[in-house]
Amino acid sequence: MNRLIEIIESSPEIAELLKHCPYSVLKKFQIKEYARGRFKLEQGTIYSEVYIIVQGKIDIFILSDSGRKITLDIYEPGNIIGEHELLQEIPFSSSVQSLSDVVLLKLSRESFLEWLELDRGFARNLTESLCKQIYHLSKRIESYSLFSTKRQVIAVLSSLSKSDYIERKTLLKRISSTPRSVDRVLKELKDLELIEMDNGVIKLRNPNLLIELGSKE
Repeated sequence: MNRLIEIIESSPEIAELLKHCPYSVLKKFQIKEYARGRFKLEQGTIYSEVYIIVQGKIDIFILSDSGRKITLDIYEPGNIIGEHELLQEIPFSSSVQSLSDVVLLKLSRESFLEWLELDRGFARNLTESLCKQIYHLSKRIESYSLFSTKRQVIAVLSSLSKSDYIERKTLLKRISSTPRSVDRVLKELKDLELIEMDNGVIKLRNPNLLIELGSKE
C-alpha cells in the first residue's frame, strides 16, 4: 500500500484517476513492472483484469491478414487497458505490447466492477473515455481506408508538438501504406524544410506549414 501511495503522490494522472477510488478497491491493486516488450496481451484472448499505466508507453495494435502490424494507438500514463472487453467479458479486439519499461496497476474484474459501482465520478469519466476511444478509432479507420499516404503521414506528424519527435519505425506502424511510399513522402517534407530527420528520428521544423499542406491534400 505504501508503494501505491507513492505512485499516487508522484503521478498527477494516477492521482486524478484514483481521487475518489474506495479504499476497499485501492487495497486490491497490484503493482506490476515489465521490461520493454515483455508486457503482452493477445488479440482474441479473454482476460479477467484491467491495467492502468503508471509509467511507460504501450502499443495497441492489430495484425493484418498478411501479418503486417498496424498500430491503432500508443497508450501512456493514465490510460486503462482492457476495460471495455472486461465489462462485456469478450476477447481483446487488439493486441498490446510495452514499447518501453512499464509500471502498471493491475485490478481484477470483480474489483473493477466494484469501483464502477461505488465511484460514480469514475464511471462517468470512463464512459466519456470510451466514447473518445471510439471516435479516435473511427477516424483512424477512415484514415486507413480513404486517405492518401501523404495525408496519413501529415496527420500523424501534425499531432506532434514542435519539441516532440517520432521514430520512423513507429510512424510506419501507423500508416496504411508501404515503407517506400512513406519514405517518398518524408523526403518531400524534408526537402520542403517542414521536417528534419536524423538516424530515423523525425522532428518538426514548421508545424503550421505542415498543417496547411495537409489541409490541401
